[in-house]
This record gives sequence, C-alpha cells and structure tokens, in this order.
Amino acid sequence: MLLFLLGFVGAVAAAPEQSSHDEAVQWLERMNQAVRSVNYEGHFVYQCGETLEAMHIRHENAETGPRESLSSLTGSPKEVIRDSRSITVITKRGGKLQVSQQPAVGRLSPVKALKPGELEKNYELQMGRNTRVAGRAGVTILLLPRDDLRYGYRLVLDQMSALPLDLTVVDSKNVVQSHIMFTDLRITDVDLASIQKSGEQPQAESSQTVSVVLAGMEEKGVPVEIAHRQPLQSVQPPDAVWQFDALPKGFYLISHQRSAKNDLHHFVFSDGLATVSVYLEPIAEDDQAFQGFTSLGSMNVLGRRFDQYQLTVVGEVPSRTLELLASGIRSRSS
Repeated sequence: MLLFLLGFVGAVAAAPEQSSHDEAVQWLERMNQAVRSVNYEGHFVYQCGETLEAMHIRHENAETGPRESLSSLTGSPKEVIRDSRSITVITKRGGKLQVSQQPAVGRLSPVKALKPGELEKNYELQMGRNTRVAGRAGVTILLLPRDDLRYGYRLVLDQMSALPLDLTVVDSKNVVQSHIMFTDLRITDVDLASIQKSGEQPQAESSQTVSVVLAGMEEKGVPVEIAHRQPLQSVQPPDAVWQFDALPKGFYLISHQRSAKNDLHHFVFSDGLATVSVYLEPIAEDDQAFQGFTSLGSMNVLGRRFDQYQLTVVGEVPSRTLELLASGIRSRSS
C-alpha cells in the first residue's frame, strides 16, 4: 500500500526511517506555529477532478484573533471573510450583492494545523525529497495511509517559513485526486527565527471544518444551531436523535449542526486530516431521493433513502469509508 506513494513523489530521503519520521514531525510542528503566527497573502490554484479554480487568500493575526479573506478568481464572484466571531459570505448574483453570515468555525486556509501524534495512528509520516513551489524552496512530507480507508497526501512546506505551499491527494492507484498549489506567496511581519526554535510550538488546532453555507439555509435566513466538539470517546452527541453504532477505524465526531426549522442534521467526522460530512434531511414519501455514488476528484458522495430521510455522506475519502459510515447510523428511537 505504501509503495504507490513512494513512486509518486520519487525517492524518499536517504536518512534512516526513524530519522525521516522525526524530521517530518519537526516540520509539521513548525508548520503549526507558522499557520498560527505568520501574516501572508497569495494566490493558489485548486484542482479537483476536471475542475480547476483560482483563489486569492489573505491571512492576518490581530489582537482579537486571526482574520482571513478568500476570494474566487474564476467562476461566479465570491468572497468569504472570517474573523474571531463570524464567517461572512459575499456573492454577486444577477448583478446584486448577497451577504450571509454564520458563527466562525475552523479556517479558510487550504491547510490547517495538524497533530502529528494523532496522525501517526492512521498515517506513516516520512520525508520526501526537496522541491520548489511558487518560486520558493520547499520540503516534502509524505503522509502514507496505513489502510485503505483514506487517501495518501504529499505536503510541501516553504523551507523558510514552514507555511504550506502545495498539497496533493492520491488514491491507492497513484492517481491524483486533488491538488492545491500556491503560485505566489508574500510573507509579512513575522519573526522567522521564532518559528525555527525547537520546543516552542503550540498545540495544533482541534480538528474542525468550515461549513460556509449549510444547504443554503443561511442565505434564506433560517437559524442554525451549531455545536462544535472536541474528539469524543463516545460518538453520540447527548442531544441527538441519531447514533452511530460503529465508525471507520480512526474517525471520530468533531461537530454536529442542526437546523431549527427543517430538522436537517449535519455531522462531521475526521481522522485528524480527512473529514467526512453526514447529512440527514426529512424527505416526503413521494419525493425522489438521491441514491448511489458519485464523485468529483477526491470528493466522493454516497446517497440513499433512510427511513423518511435523505441520507448523504460526503468526504475526501474512498467510497468504502462512506459506506461504512452510512451503514452504522441508527435512529435513537429504533
């Protein structure tokens, strides 16, 4: 299973395996410090399947917390602004600006802070060979899956700042599923020496995901109850009407959202890197439900009718992982 990724990125660093692992952990810890403390601005491209998008991102660290903005440079104009309190989405449709807002969650940056100790349960961490991205020298970290429930990742960090420059996702057949790559990056107002000091890295952020618009409900003014949680020993929120009898190995619940109007439930699971969303929405008996699998690059979707609900499972994981999640859900009343 690991050989396909080694072939994909080229030869692994010549250092012994343990030394390569330790160096990879050190670079991830430096990255965690960088994504929390470095102010930067740049352009990146995102390829998923046959879709290619260009984006502009700006990240600033203020006294009140981080502030980020993400703007689309292709397709319909859209800008997402996040601060410590809220996420604001600005779109332009039919010549008119539309603004929606929800409480702040997660990050807009293409790569979040990671917990090496948590990743090691599901991925082998190794160094790859040095490369160059956006005109900057970069170091490569390989996140090699320990099973077939997740994809493999190739992460390139800026050698100077440790900021992520490139993230490539591949499947078990060495086929690229998605690719995020900066084309330029400008770093401002940062003490790079502090990032390179050992023993001063902060804890990585808790795994969360940014859900900018939940099934269009915010745009329609429908209130949404949001409860974000740390990794749980029990995968069952105390106030939920749904339970999961079993989860794919390594995955845990990180958040649960519920619409106050139409009883739409949104669960988010993670293995520390990949995330999977599970949606349950009431559906009339004569309504046609989406059933089966579909995919767009690394993003796979499973749909089926579940009692009187439309069940939709979405994630950047193999289809087998979606199937395992879907088969484990139960109604608390059943």
